[in-house]
Amino acid sequence: MWNSKILTDELVAQRMEAKGWIEGCDEDHARKQVLEYYECELTDNWSNPDFSIYEESTADGYSVWIATENRSGGINVNDEVYYYDSELTDVLSRAIQDYDVVYCDDVDMQDTAITELYEELLERMDDVMRDELLDEGYTEKVTNPINSIQWIEMIAQDYQFNRMSDDYTGSLNVDTTEGYPYRKFSLEVRMDLRSFKIITDHYGLQVQRATAGEMIFVLLDTGEEIV
Repeated sequence: MWNSKILTDELVAQRMEAKGWIEGCDEDHARKQVLEYYECELTDNWSNPDFSIYEESTADGYSVWIATENRSGGINVNDEVYYYDSELTDVLSRAIQDYDVVYCDDVDMQDTAITELYEELLERMDDVMRDELLDEGYTEKVTNPINSIQWIEMIAQDYQFNRMSDDYTGSLNVDTTEGYPYRKFSLEVRMDLRSFKIITDHYGLQVQRATAGEMIFVLLDTGEEIV
């Protein structure tokens, strides 16, 4: 029978949560996830870091920010000195991704960078989990069919055919009267049930015209009969 393992947003969210990628989590959890993912230590205690971001004062009393690798040779004024700390969140984000140990003594800057990176990783992990589930045999849910065959597949994916659903019935009545968004496809199937039987059989369904504007789908392995 047709594979009825349907990929849903809920299933993706469950897989993400199981791996620690949780929407709306607290800052400590987001920080842990980001730093583990990039294998980075982010600290506000100086410990011979690979990359440093810190504030300095010029000889005439102005404050500037330094963002530099831990190397000999001094500071490159053109590339590593910033007048405004608002420019440094992106610098810190890149450093977290590129270096093993990063020093930054501005906690607010750390929090902002972590939050932005976590949001980016949530989107990335959504794609990763979807790919994992597809590799495991799940099928993308059809939400906007473009032809009659996809319309039948969308019907086959209905929750009423899912034995794990509390609303499982094994059958589905579809009102295809005027205003039904996929009326064109339903009419094609309705007028030529014999030709479409190979498609409905593939999806494990039996289909029959009922009233003038209704079609009834039944899951073949339920043993239920169309009435």
